[in-house]
Amino acid sequence: EALISVSSRFLSDVELISAEVRESVSRFMAFVHGSVNEMSKQYLTNERRYNYTTPKSFLELIALYQNLLSKKHGDLLSDMERLEGGLEKLKSTAAQVDDLKEKLAAQEVELKQKNDDADALIEKVGVEQEKVGKEKDIADVEEKKVAKINEEVTKKQKDCERDLARAEPALAAAAEALNTLNKANLTELKSFG
Repeated sequence: EALISVSSRFLSDVELISAEVRESVSRFMAFVHGSVNEMSKQYLTNERRYNYTTPKSFLELIALYQNLLSKKHGDLLSDMERLEGGLEKLKSTAAQVDDLKEKLAAQEVELKQKNDDADALIEKVGVEQEKVGKEKDIADVEEKKVAKINEEVTKKQKDCERDLARAEPALAAAAEALNTLNKANLTELKSFG
């Protein structure tokens, strides 16, 4: 009973222990100290060696319990803070992920629109290119026709120039002959008609 009283008095200063638990811990400490005394007697009988338990060793047990309780409580608080910090980070990350998902969805819609526009432009360019190709083919055919006509015109021009070259001496002779005519000749000519 004295051990229970001493441990209760020393543990009453510890705020981390509730009243119900304090009584159980006090009883357990007294039980442990008594068990160590019993085992020390058996040790002496079996091994013929002494193991001393003193009131100071009981007080050291109480101090060890208090220190261990305080350390574990601090570790627990630290772990709780880390856990809360981790949960906050997870919430923040989840919010950022949701935000990024929304942005991604908007960008996907925009990308799809741009892809559709690009496909339409490609199709339009393809149609225009096809039209240009057909018009080029028509222009090539027309160019061949123009070249043929140009060739014919050049040939006719040469023929005409040749004919003109042949006709020019006769024209010059006729002009010379006209220069020799006078008024009397014209009157005579009119009388024939």
